Amino acid sequence: MSTPAIPFKYMPSPLFTDPYADAWTVPFWEATMREQLTAPKCTNCGKFRLPPSRWCAQCHMQDLEYVDLPGTGTLYSFIIVRHALTPDQKDYVPYIPAVVDADGAPGCRFVSNIVDVEPEDVKVGMPVKVVWNRVSETLTLPFWTAA
Repeated sequence: MSTPAIPFKYMPSPLFTDPYADAWTVPFWEATMREQLTAPKCTNCGKFRLPPSRWCAQCHMQDLEYVDLPGTGTLYSFIIVRHALTPDQKDYVPYIPAVVDADGAPGCRFVSNIVDVEPEDVKVGMPVKVVWNRVSETLTLPFWTAA
């Protein structure tokens, strides 16, 4: 198996299989293929549901809609991983797993990675924007970088 190209600095090791998409997450993955960030929102009470779930934790209804988001946000939390978990990941450290408050979706936090930012420059509260990594013909992943 060849090693895929690394499109961003400080990107984590690549996925070798596409994530499983079910009926509740297909709209999110289809939107990522168009490089559009979306989030599921309960059509009954208006609460965003991330990660997508069958039932709304607020009102216990199932109906939801996917809302397009501007692709910007604020860094809520992060860590810097400096040690590879396995020897084959040594070329992918450091990398920066992060939690981002997405603009346009109150209470909606994305778990992803910060890329193309020097680790010492990453700060809680910094404005970020989404960048896209087309992994395959069927998978595009959102990452975040400094806005």
